[in-house]
Amino acid sequence: MISNIGVMLNLHRLRLLHAFRLRGTVSAAAEAMGLSPSTVSQQLTQLERDASAELFHRSGRTLRLTPAGVRLAEHARMMLDLEDEALRSLSAGEPELSGVLRLSVFQSVALTLAPAALSRLKADHPDLRVEVVQAPPEQALFDLAGRRHDVVVAEQYPGVSRPRQAEFDSEVLGTDRLWVVVPAPLAGTAPEDLDAYPWVMEPPGTASREWCVQQCRALGFEPDVRFTTDDLLSHLQLIRAGLAVGILPELLLKEQDTDDVALLPLPQAPARTIYTTARRSSAETPAAQACRTALREAFTDATQG
Repeated sequence: MISNIGVMLNLHRLRLLHAFRLRGTVSAAAEAMGLSPSTVSQQLTQLERDASAELFHRSGRTLRLTPAGVRLAEHARMMLDLEDEALRSLSAGEPELSGVLRLSVFQSVALTLAPAALSRLKADHPDLRVEVVQAPPEQALFDLAGRRHDVVVAEQYPGVSRPRQAEFDSEVLGTDRLWVVVPAPLAGTAPEDLDAYPWVMEPPGTASREWCVQQCRALGFEPDVRFTTDDLLSHLQLIRAGLAVGILPELLLKEQDTDDVALLPLPQAPARTIYTTARRSSAETPAAQACRTALREAFTDATQG
């Protein structure tokens, strides 16, 4: 609880306000917080009463923050940062790591780095509970700001930058080369001659899809994207079956049987950057540091082994 002009503002309600500001609708905030929309709406209405200020413009069922609502939402973010710092201070004096750390990874990391990193954490910190979800970096970074995750593993493609967020602390794990992957009979084909073949790519709106389309255009053609899935193993299966061609990361390919496909180099041997990120207010917690160290060691083993 915090005191403000003679009233008590509930931290849980402030957390809901922060979620609403990030996501823009009551239903999206409710989904992020694991609550019903009616519960979130009731809590935000009560927060408005507690604050004795008009926090929302209402138009039918649509809510929009007033200037006062925006100011309070910013204070809510600061309060949640202070909560992170308080928990960090408490955990710093503990002899053994414990509690819960929430980690988000994307698929190729889930298949390659995560098992090794989690095994290290289990061996070194048996009392630390690590909860892992697999999510696209676009979603995971958004949810990191909303405090659904503590550490996120994300990727950045050459020339495709993500918005920089001052409240995030990022640490590069390393780079991962990208290859055009084709069925074995096409092993002698130049990448610029793949315009007549169906392509498999990740969904529109992802950094991977944008980058792959731009690579095809740089090679001189518009790709015929006939298959769309965020499952990279499905990409590889479609290529093995002779149904498509695509671009896949080396980190994933090293863990798979690639005898029935061929890897074609792209001009300038492009590579994506893989990095971990956490909120600055909690990046120095022993649990977050241990997790990032385990991921860094797992990446080194996977790429140098």
